[in-house]
Amino acid sequence: RGTDTRRAREVLLSKSLRFRLRAAIFSWPMLASIIVGVFLLLWNQIYYWILYCISYEPIPLSAMCTTFLDSIFRANDLGGFGIFATILAVLPASTLFCEDYNSGYCKAILCRVERKRYLRETLLCSGISGGLAVFLPVLLSDIVWIINGEPNTGEQMGINYFTVFDGTVYGELQFVWNGFFLVLFLLLLAFLFGASWSVIGLCVYALIPNRYITLAAPFALFFGAHLILYRLDKPLLFSPANVLMPATDFIPFPAFPLLYQLGMLALASALCWKLL
Repeated sequence: RGTDTRRAREVLLSKSLRFRLRAAIFSWPMLASIIVGVFLLLWNQIYYWILYCISYEPIPLSAMCTTFLDSIFRANDLGGFGIFATILAVLPASTLFCEDYNSGYCKAILCRVERKRYLRETLLCSGISGGLAVFLPVLLSDIVWIINGEPNTGEQMGINYFTVFDGTVYGELQFVWNGFFLVLFLLLLAFLFGASWSVIGLCVYALIPNRYITLAAPFALFFGAHLILYRLDKPLLFSPANVLMPATDFIPFPAFPLLYQLGMLALASALCWKLL
């Protein structure tokens, strides 16, 4: 009988996890994150392309691009995506959790399943939905620049041609698979970035159960940490602003942003586990 009860709880939790993942992923907040994210990544270069076509002559978008890695960097650097990505990450899962908490759904689930299982489900749902909220806009933007840009090949590199990754630890990696290896690496960083900050949003809600503070606090933490480390100069390596697009010359080794975000995700998950 005890075994049957545990199996029933596992089935209930599995169904609940699938339901909550669908609710978070196929939701208006997720759609808003994707639309805003794509806009932030594309608007700057599209704007100057349209302005050139109006002011001079119509040209294809590809004529405004060099290599697709350079276009991807400019999309992250000039459009404001890196600044507001924390809000995009927090929006889907935090909105869902706030609704569950305020409606009493959390209490109803906790009456049927163990607290540890429910917390595991909540963290998993938050991490996946937050990761996708940042990953999908980056993926869609990357597709645009890959179609219109040129691949990174050693033959293109000359005395008068430089890329944003020259002089960094990714200088050689940018030519692996004609640049596609670095694209995949940046997509992985985007997913981990979204997952980390989504879980941080849960931590904030556990401390201050207010939806608006939950949405705003991760942005304040992200921007505040970067400003403080920027002023201190030396610890700028640990600024969260450098892990989404690590095209800087002070990254010590290629896997550093990956390990940094995995550590931040683990730390945020452990803290959330204690607070919820």
